[in-house]
Amino acid sequence: MSERLLVCLLLILLASVVADGSARMDTDVLHYSVTLEPDIAAKSVKGSVLIRFTTTSMAVEFDCGNLTIDAVREARAPLQFSVAKRRLRVSLPAGKRVREIEIDFHGTPKYGIRFFPDRQQVYTIFSTSQWMVCVDDPADKATLTFKLILPTSLIPIANGNFISQRELPNNKRVSEWRQNTPIPTYVIGFAAGPFQVVKEKRRNVELQYLTTNYTPVEVRRIFRDTPDMLDFFEDRAGVKYADRTYTQVLAAGGVEQEMSSFTALKEAYGKQVLANEQDIWLAAHE
Repeated sequence: MSERLLVCLLLILLASVVADGSARMDTDVLHYSVTLEPDIAAKSVKGSVLIRFTTTSMAVEFDCGNLTIDAVREARAPLQFSVAKRRLRVSLPAGKRVREIEIDFHGTPKYGIRFFPDRQQVYTIFSTSQWMVCVDDPADKATLTFKLILPTSLIPIANGNFISQRELPNNKRVSEWRQNTPIPTYVIGFAAGPFQVVKEKRRNVELQYLTTNYTPVEVRRIFRDTPDMLDFFEDRAGVKYADRTYTQVLAAGGVEQEMSSFTALKEAYGKQVLANEQDIWLAAHE
């Protein structure tokens, strides 16, 4: 192959990559407003997300994993869309630079979310686009409103500040949180289960500990050092913790996952700390 031909092929390849990615590179998500209903027994999710973003393109792309996209709308008007290679591409009519589109979806994610039907627990773990349509790019940060629909028997936790709860038919409840600090999607998430809640106050931050298999006395021993950890990291970072609450969850399985304003830890961590109260590296790390 001649050098000139090689250069031509590289230029063609580069042009195709730029053309394919232009709808993505031109998009800046400002806010997600999510309503999600996980079905723990069926290991599935359904929901909708209203995405506010800026763009100058006539098309926009989002990550959607293997979710099924049911509808896409702007101001209640249906929009044309296609799905390929775990990307949702939406055609946009001419309009203003700041857009808001609403996407309905459902699916049975294979990863990014873990279901434990025998324990009535569910939590997310990275790969946010597997259970919620979004831009899965750490550089693209956005604020968030998160509504979770779950059975009334379960205690949920999600990102940011808790706003409200409202009872629904069929023994369900919708809970809402608001994250006012822009965050990347990989720390968006939630956890839910038949948890008991232990709380304590650390100056202006309420600390919450969610567990199922430990007594309140054991819980306070397990998380005894959490206030000092928060002090340490604030001192080293020179930045105050941004939210009103910080929650640590001892959940089923082998989870070790930090998310904005809460952390999910494996239940075995509690036993490790009760056996050796200096074995706290995991909580400090997450």
